Amino acid sequence: MKICVFLGPTMPLADARALLPDAIYLPPAAQADVLSAMTIHRPDVIALIDGVFGQSLSVWHKEILFALYKGIAVYGASSMGALRAAECHPFGMVPVGEVARQFIDGRLTGDDEVALAHAGPEDDYFPLSEPLVNLRASMAAALAAGVVDVALHDRVIAAAKRLYFTDRTRDRIWADAGLTDAEVERIDRFLAGGAIDQKRRDAEALLIHLASLITPPRPAPFTFNASHSFNVLYERDRRVAHGGHSVPLSEIASHAALHRPDFAEINKAALGRLLTMQLAEVVGVTVDQAAVDAEVWRFCVARQLGSPAALADWCNRNDLTDSEFTELMHELAVERAMIRWLIPRRMLARTTKPVLNELRLRGLYEATAEEAALIEQVIALHFSDNSQQPTETIDELIADHLANTSCRMDAPADVWANESGFKDVLDLRIDLMRAKQVRDLFRRLAAEAEAALGAAAEAQSEEEMQA
Repeated sequence: MKICVFLGPTMPLADARALLPDAIYLPPAAQADVLSAMTIHRPDVIALIDGVFGQSLSVWHKEILFALYKGIAVYGASSMGALRAAECHPFGMVPVGEVARQFIDGRLTGDDEVALAHAGPEDDYFPLSEPLVNLRASMAAALAAGVVDVALHDRVIAAAKRLYFTDRTRDRIWADAGLTDAEVERIDRFLAGGAIDQKRRDAEALLIHLASLITPPRPAPFTFNASHSFNVLYERDRRVAHGGHSVPLSEIASHAALHRPDFAEINKAALGRLLTMQLAEVVGVTVDQAAVDAEVWRFCVARQLGSPAALADWCNRNDLTDSEFTELMHELAVERAMIRWLIPRRMLARTTKPVLNELRLRGLYEATAEEAALIEQVIALHFSDNSQQPTETIDELIADHLANTSCRMDAPADVWANESGFKDVLDLRIDLMRAKQVRDLFRRLAAEAEAALGAAAEAQSEEEMQA
């Protein structure tokens, strides 16, 4: 069982590891960090304790819901975790501890209750201000112990509540509450041994619970509705890990734009696929599971992925989940279905003009035309009477062609022929026969030339010996 814990100022990392040593500990969660953890670490459990508040965008409810939707057990306690658990527990997030319970019950309502200023990661997120939930617990203990009365208790809490959370140090709170020196001395003496760190208590309770966990709870199924904003977060801001470093997905795309010489073609193909998907919706072209399965087969054959393990490894290296890979294959299947929808509508013209235009745009037209013209001339000179007809089957002709050329066919003959502009399999067979005739002729001429050169060399050698 793999557990990811987002932890910061609530408790030192070393203390947390003592309670839950095998977890993956991550810094306080910011927006997209839950999604990034899902991608990079693929956890069974996510424990949210600390998260950022003001310095960057906070972890979003929608990404927590997405984790739950994907079957990941998500726990929350102490700080940001308590806030999000209170908000997301109807969908299966598990609240742990007193702070989370108080938010759920409505006894606490403000986000500032758990907020505090703290140092950076180099100083283990050392707290620099007093969380209000901790002060409430400590002052309640002081009230119960008779150290303060109700009026003094309420005065201290009200003063702390008026302050911005980064200003909530004890000295500042005592001063704003107007405490006398005697009151300050009495409260400080009690807090020296009786202060309650409620946030830490709740975090410890969560870590102890996870340490004893054998099987994580499965969130109850629910419908997850992805919004445009969520898709932006998932498709652009989510981080992935490569080469020992993490990077947002958007930066990978930007790097390709700035550094790949073939980016124009990549971008055009990507956007073209998007347009094709939109058009498919308009014209009503859909695909079934068999078409998607066929696309998976073609994909694996083209990349020599000969086993489920090899395909899973490819997906992992390319930061795709199983469902995302299936979605990609669905897009390719729709794109191919649109090709099959389009070609018959061009009737006998088929794909000749668009293919030739693409060759022109890629700078390949002239060389291709010269090769085709040469073969056409050879056919006219040597095979115009059709006296030498190959007897091979279509499968044998295809096998011979693939073995002797750089052509690649990633589908059955009838499918490939249709997609590639041939009228039918018979039309493909005629061109395969012509190509084989030319190859065989060139091979025979080469062998004859080699034999003639050998004979000439042997004759010259005999003459030199006689001389």
